[in-house]
Amino acid sequence: MRFEEFPSAAQLTAALVELLTAEVVRKSAQPRLMMLAGGRTPLEAYAQIAARGVVGDANLYLCLSDERYVPVTAPESNAGQVAPLVRALHLPPARVLFPNTTLPLAEAVRDWGHQFAGFLQRGGQLPLGILGLGADGHTASLFSLDDVERSRGLLALPVTHPNGSQRISLGADLLAKFERLVIVTAGAEKQPMVERLRAAPLTIPAGAATARAPRVECWFAD
Repeated sequence: MRFEEFPSAAQLTAALVELLTAEVVRKSAQPRLMMLAGGRTPLEAYAQIAARGVVGDANLYLCLSDERYVPVTAPESNAGQVAPLVRALHLPPARVLFPNTTLPLAEAVRDWGHQFAGFLQRGGQLPLGILGLGADGHTASLFSLDDVERSRGLLALPVTHPNGSQRISLGADLLAKFERLVIVTAGAEKQPMVERLRAAPLTIPAGAATARAPRVECWFAD
């Protein structure tokens, strides 16, 4: 894993904007999926890209790393938070692989897994994924090492947050298919977990979940 420290959260955001914009407009002959993380750190980057008026390439698909099992209109919905970016990129629904949280939880998980299975069967590529890092060491909605192990062999799975709320997360084996994963995080409260990622990555969910991916980076700022 490669680590890159930025002097400020604003500079981290600027670098993320450039990375994502380049991927959004990159021309490709094959369908390619870009994964977005929820959470406060990347949201400013998404807003800045949306404000630029960039239109996504015809073969660009988007997905989320995870979702809260709430209506898309709920403030905590990741899909709701990234909706302005989706609209700005002019992506049709068929190229937006988000969980359908109007379905019963088990059915929503199966449906999301089928979306990814179909994409991969069509020869879809997974060049870039953005992940977050929680102060507890989680990424996506994999909150424990047990969640990571339970996700093996699954494209998507239901996860219960420690507070009892329900989530839907991508599994570690699907994360491993992304050619490049970039974990982005900011804030002094995240620094202990950045150091754990550096010194003992397999002891926290974020490290264990990304251990099999070919290229993983951690971008962080105080």
